[in-house]
Amino acid sequence: MASATTTAQRLAARIASQRRWVVLAMLLSLHVALVAAPGSEFQRVWLLVHFGLFLLWQPFIAAERELEIFSGVLLLAITGVTLYFLAGWMIVAWLLILLGILGGRVFVVQATQRNRFYLVAFAYVLAILLMRAVPALVLGEQSLPEPFSQIVSVLLPLALLLLAVLPVGSQENETGQVFDFFYAVLVFQLGVVLVLGSIAFMRYTDDHYFASVALTVLAFGFALFVLAVLWNPLRGFGGLRTYFSRYLLSVGMPFELWMRRIAELAETEPDSKRFLDEAFREIASLPWIKGAYWRSPDGEGGYGETGGFATRFTYHQLEVMFHTEISLSPALSLHMRLLAQVVGEFYEGKRRENVLRHNAYLQAVHETGARLTHDVKNLLQSLYALTSMAPREPEDGYGGLLQRQLPQLTKRLHATLEKLRAPEVAIRELPVTSRAWWADLERRLGDTGAVLKAEIEMDVDVPAALFDSFVENAIDNARAKMLREPEIELSVVFACNLQRVELSVCDTGTPVDAAVARKLFREPIERGGGLGIGLFQAARQASLAAYRIELTHNRAGYVCFTLTRADSPAADSLRKG
Repeated sequence: MASATTTAQRLAARIASQRRWVVLAMLLSLHVALVAAPGSEFQRVWLLVHFGLFLLWQPFIAAERELEIFSGVLLLAITGVTLYFLAGWMIVAWLLILLGILGGRVFVVQATQRNRFYLVAFAYVLAILLMRAVPALVLGEQSLPEPFSQIVSVLLPLALLLLAVLPVGSQENETGQVFDFFYAVLVFQLGVVLVLGSIAFMRYTDDHYFASVALTVLAFGFALFVLAVLWNPLRGFGGLRTYFSRYLLSVGMPFELWMRRIAELAETEPDSKRFLDEAFREIASLPWIKGAYWRSPDGEGGYGETGGFATRFTYHQLEVMFHTEISLSPALSLHMRLLAQVVGEFYEGKRRENVLRHNAYLQAVHETGARLTHDVKNLLQSLYALTSMAPREPEDGYGGLLQRQLPQLTKRLHATLEKLRAPEVAIRELPVTSRAWWADLERRLGDTGAVLKAEIEMDVDVPAALFDSFVENAIDNARAKMLREPEIELSVVFACNLQRVELSVCDTGTPVDAAVARKLFREPIERGGGLGIGLFQAARQASLAAYRIELTHNRAGYVCFTLTRADSPAADSLRKG
């Protein structure tokens, strides 16, 4: 069994290396069958030989591959039925198919010498089709005019002998065996038009077939000449190829109009997420799109519905999926890839623009703080002088308040000065017990009108600077809201035990806008007064101290900011929610 397989493989390799002789034998057997009497047994035998040689040469399946049993039986059945019910139109149809296959080979093979080889074979099939097959097998003409009879019987076989001397190479590689289906179909259609046009012209040439062929070829050549001139004119407009290329790029849609809308949207919409929403809304309106969905660092979204055929593209950090009603052709797939890439590049530009704006904002804040460092240092020296002169005995009233607040204020100003000197260095501070921090907060906020609630089940250490920064920024934002809504109430709730450390600042005013809520704690929020950087810096400070800040409630009458320890169960629930 192994020996038989090796022999078959050697034979297949031998045939593949000698395709020149296979093509020559295939066309000679076809010539013998066509010059034989129509419908005779002699013609059937030589057509069978021709089909066998064609199977050895055909460019679709490699000669060394083994056919399946079903494919072999089906091939034998088709060949048997064709040879049994042999008709003239069948042979003409087969010649047209063979002409298309050779046309696909002629336009694909790159080497000039191989091109000449297949060009001669192509010319032979075209000549035998028009001079012998159509008049003898379709029109039923028993005898051809003497000049054409001599051409068919003498010149065409001599033309086939050229295949024996034209260089084609010792062995064709896989690249040479590529078959171009588009060119094959085009050549097949041109052959059909040539044959049917010749038969139709016979009405105007008193049934003179060869005169009709000449008129058809001349008309065909003139039409191709006009098409070539219009395709690429020497001067003037761009030609038909410009419109054809534009149609392929736009796939029936005015591509430049869509690009103009996306460009205008990129200029007018600064927010990257809203840009994606509007851009994919435009894409989802295309006729072949069922749905368009995306995922990015800013979130995810989409339009339309799922189903059909899904195509995924990824550019930078944007992942896009299109759902179409039909499977994308190569041209349409290229078009959709271009759409996704355009949106991805604009989106990445928006994100980089936001990062640059964010960095410029932080640089401006840093430079402003650097200019204030000297003033803060002088102020701190004055406070040091005041605290050194303060009495050590506890007193009530204003003197007692001043005695309690001045040392705390001095420590905070000192920490602020160190941050201004080296903002990139995280400053470690000594922890404070939760009861002591809450007692100090009650002394500071006791007369501000805020409702203070505490549930301290266990005294744990907390970062006082972080808690103070969070409370002051949240209360400052609430007081700014009180200027517009005087009737709102403010409350500070502190819960502390072994498993949970949670500090909340809540008010009963209007909720935070959704657009602002998306940016909270991620970037500075521009507003009418102040730098809008307080909660952003507090969130960064919280992350360094293993805490996190969340907008836990955001509805009318209940707006609540919460500072939670990152490893607490409450923080886990917020993260899951």
